[in-house]
Amino acid sequence: MKKLIVLILVLALLIPSAVFAADGDSPFFGKWSGVEHHAITHFNNILHFMEITKYKTCEYFVFNLFSGGGMGQGKLDSTEIYSGKWEIVDDHLRIPTSAITFVEVFYDPETDTLYTDDPKVTYVRLP
Repeated sequence: MKKLIVLILVLALLIPSAVFAADGDSPFFGKWSGVEHHAITHFNNILHFMEITKYKTCEYFVFNLFSGGGMGQGKLDSTEIYSGKWEIVDDHLRIPTSAITFVEVFYDPETDTLYTDDPKVTYVRLP
C-alpha cells in the first residue's frame, strides 16, 4: 500500500512537469518587426509587426507610412490590426491577418529572422 501511495505521489509530481516541458521554447515566439520589400504602392514604407506567444495567440499589425512633405513631416495613413491563433503547418507557422486570410511565416536559423513570401517581408526580433 505504501508503494502505491509513493507511486501516485511521484506521478502527480511528474505529470504537471511533463506538460510544461512539452510546451517548449520555439524560435518563433516573441515580438518581430519588418519592412515590406518592393512594395508597389504610393506609400513610402509598409511596416509589419507580429507578436507570437507560446499560448497559440498572435497579434498582427500593418502600418502604411508616408515620409517627407513640408519640413520633413511624416504621416501614418492606415493600419491593419488583427489578433488570432497561430497554427503549425509542416515546418512553419500560419499567422492570421484577417478572419479569412493567413500569412505563412518561416524561420531562418542562420540569421535568427522570420520571413514571408507573400508579402515579401523579413522580420527581425525585437527586444
